[in-house]
Amino acid sequence: MTSISPENSATRLGENHGYRFDGDFVYLNADVNFSDADLDADQAWSLQLWACETGFAGAELAGVKVAEMAILPMAGGLFAEACCNALPPAGSADQVLALALVTYTADGLPEVRDLAVYADPQSFFQPRFGGNVSCTLVDGVAELKIDSICNPRAEDNLSGTLSLEVWALDAPYAGGGWTGSPVATAIIGVLGGGNEWSDCQFNVHAALPVEGAALTVMLREWTPAGYVTRDYRNFAATPAKSEVKAKPAAKAKPAAKPKAAVAAKPAEAVKAPVAAVKKPEAKAAEVPAKKAVATKEAAKAVSINKASEDELAALKGLPREVARAIIAGRPYAAVEDVCKAKGMGLKKLAKLRDLLAL
Repeated sequence: MTSISPENSATRLGENHGYRFDGDFVYLNADVNFSDADLDADQAWSLQLWACETGFAGAELAGVKVAEMAILPMAGGLFAEACCNALPPAGSADQVLALALVTYTADGLPEVRDLAVYADPQSFFQPRFGGNVSCTLVDGVAELKIDSICNPRAEDNLSGTLSLEVWALDAPYAGGGWTGSPVATAIIGVLGGGNEWSDCQFNVHAALPVEGAALTVMLREWTPAGYVTRDYRNFAATPAKSEVKAKPAAKAKPAAKPKAAVAAKPAEAVKAPVAAVKKPEAKAAEVPAKKAVATKEAAKAVSINKASEDELAALKGLPREVARAIIAGRPYAAVEDVCKAKGMGLKKLAKLRDLLAL
């Protein structure tokens, strides 16, 4: 274990600290010694567990934030411990883990006061893709072909509900949060530990991605924190142009046939996607005027789970620093959970509630 602390930091982690994973949760603990100056300052503090495949350079955070717990400064130091939802990085690569002691400045920006980097890499046994994965967009249909989808956990460890999601992102996905728009989704069911589905093929309704976007296929699993990305593959976002009609139904070789669904909400904590039926245009005029107005107003709401920093900062009364904190704290299971972001509170949420959505 290596401890890295900025020269100007008198508040440090003590000798005792660590983490322990238990399924979808992780237990964090640490001795923390606060300086007199920090005890007098009105600042928020937290312990954060980070995972990075390439390791950490200096006291800079890198990779994916796996978990976070808030702590309150105390004279003479304190021993902090808590069980937190674990959001490990997607993929099967071993990760270097680090425990960070972080404070937040008045403008909501995080500042690392101490960083303990653990020597032994951590392996995460998560549902994953095996072999080749391909994604072709033809005539409004996403055709997904996957050599295998496996669950490397113990034999008695069933996965949560698994889904395949295709996203058009602003940049190639690298784990953690993302910004982009949904293209297609298919719910594929539950997979037992030590088992796999082979030669999988899915044909699902798809939206046309924005030109130049980075196309990503994600394997996501339902957990106590909502859907979490377990594995992914990046592709070029150039849809194939063809007059060939799509197959009429989703097809898969796993034990249970997956149901076609529209794209899920872009959050780590969202409800399971539900298939949607498009109504004929001829009936559009039958929708009551009041309902149409409500739909228009709802469209103005900004998503706390998928909006960009600029979109959030454009809301009156929401500083850019708070917008960054909201993005850093994703995903949210409910709009009210945004109060966990530094700089947000119940009063600010009350003023912005009608402008925010999941």
